Amino acid sequence: MTSRDLRAFATASRSDVGRVRDANEDFMAVFERPSGHRLLVVADGMGGHRGGATASRLCVETIGDVFHRSSEAPEALLRDALHAANENVYQLAGEDPKLAGMGTTAVLLLLTPASEAWVAHLGDSRAYLLRDGVMSPLTEDHTVVAAMVRRGVLSPEAANDHPRRHELVRCVGFHHAQEPDVSRHEVHPGDRFLLCSDGLSGLLSDAEMGAVLQREALEDAVDTLVGAANERGGLDNITVVVGAVPGGATTVIDSAPSLPAREWLEATRAQDRRNSRVRRIAGATALLAAVLAAGLLWLSWGSL
Repeated sequence: MTSRDLRAFATASRSDVGRVRDANEDFMAVFERPSGHRLLVVADGMGGHRGGATASRLCVETIGDVFHRSSEAPEALLRDALHAANENVYQLAGEDPKLAGMGTTAVLLLLTPASEAWVAHLGDSRAYLLRDGVMSPLTEDHTVVAAMVRRGVLSPEAANDHPRRHELVRCVGFHHAQEPDVSRHEVHPGDRFLLCSDGLSGLLSDAEMGAVLQREALEDAVDTLVGAANERGGLDNITVVVGAVPGGATTVIDSAPSLPAREWLEATRAQDRRNSRVRRIAGATALLAAVLAAGLLWLSWGSL
């Protein structure tokens, strides 16, 4: 990739209150420097209507300020930005009793002219990479349940319904010092990135999000993803920021027609049902084969 290619990096974003909450406590932004650096940010606030919205906005604005002023290398820049955001949110929460206990998640994607993608996060807002049709997570949730899964004491399936699945162990503003996870990734032509709050990732699977991002133009993709999350209940605020690197096979898909969220959901559910039937048939076939084998073995023993 060249710096010229990354200057053509396209983005689209949308934030929606969902169907349950009264206010939107998420905040997002896309920042750019003349050097060609791009920074995508999603924050999901907590602490009541005022506190959550204040925390997420202050977090993103602080990150943007550090991004525009800093001359540090990418990893140091991202750490400095999140440290500054954490300090600002933590300090304001301590000064205003009405904001006590507020905090926010944050996930950042920094694209550099050197064809690098740097990801940093605190909390359970996520970053994904779609490459060659494969959707890969670039972050691991900072939650009690995710830590249990990593230690092997809880299965991923059990984690989906665990009562502590939303309990954070790291985020912006809850404690005086918070250390983010930061990772570096190469950028390939045709790569697509997705940043989102858990209002999306909590209702759609990685494969479902990847299918939309693979199939649709960016503006259509964010609308479809938000619409799909709302069709599944819209239990939380839904924020999506997507970006596409030019070149590669995925840019051709921008000419494909978009599906309405309801139609897409019906299609994915139909495919899920077909897959489920195939699995049931395969399981029944395997069970029948095992029973027949056991019967033959019993008969052979009886004839001895």
